[in-house]
Amino acid sequence: MNNAEPRIGFIGIGALGSGLAMALAQQGYPVAAVHSRRPHPAIQLAGRLAICQAVMSPQAVADAADIVFITTPDSAIAAVATTIKWRPGQGVVHCCGAAGLDLLAAATAQGATAGAFHPFQTFAGLSDPAAALSRLSGVVFAVSAAGWLQDYLEDVARRLGGRPVQLTDADRPLYHAAAVLGCGYLATVLQAAVALWQAAGFSPEQAIDALLPLSRATLENLATLGLPAALTGPAVRGDAATVQAHLQAIASRRPELTDLYLTLTATSLNLAAGDNSQSAENIRSLLRQYANTSGG
Repeated sequence: MNNAEPRIGFIGIGALGSGLAMALAQQGYPVAAVHSRRPHPAIQLAGRLAICQAVMSPQAVADAADIVFITTPDSAIAAVATTIKWRPGQGVVHCCGAAGLDLLAAATAQGATAGAFHPFQTFAGLSDPAAALSRLSGVVFAVSAAGWLQDYLEDVARRLGGRPVQLTDADRPLYHAAAVLGCGYLATVLQAAVALWQAAGFSPEQAIDALLPLSRATLENLATLGLPAALTGPAVRGDAATVQAHLQAIASRRPELTDLYLTLTATSLNLAAGDNSQSAENIRSLLRQYANTSGG
């Protein structure tokens, strides 16, 4: 690479691609070209960035950029890399949290330098570059790359306000599963809570209005108190009668959520201090009874 700031391109303009492109541009990186399978998202994104152009093919991105971020769905990364004629020494980076550099074997076979760069964050719902950048403050980035690209990507993570970490390829699926549990499945659990409110006769909007302050306070407690101190609920308190009342109501009104409640309650017991107490054993016995009844 020469001493000039490398031109950056993006192939794939979903939530991650658009959010990361906006954050980089806001921080002064030259995002020169973007491409998406459907032209409109790329055109819309390019219009928000100072020097960027929407181009008609992945090859056009590679021709215009020194470093190409492939931010397509994970299942398409290797195929996209295969379709492009890469330049020796050119950087190519995927943003799949669960995979290593082998996804880019087609590029490295042509002399390109491969990297993996995954922010431990969600960009869903963002349309403003400043908001995308602010969401990265304090975020962990899983970075792995060959040669000069390792130092470059670590520096990018720091300039975006984040903290780079290095992971082995074997550990990346665990890292990514943690992201899914802490983000996507958090939404899944909240949807289950909404369903219980609906079973009691409330609308989804009323449920969300009630749940969000509670969820925000829990996240604030996690930030200030840590685990397990921020953990609450009847299982943690050893209140078997309340757990049983929950299970009876869920099994009767929303039986499809019984297994989820059983799993989360058992996990909470394992996390709680003093989980070998008699009250904890009583709750575990209750969970086993319901698991056998539900076929879990």
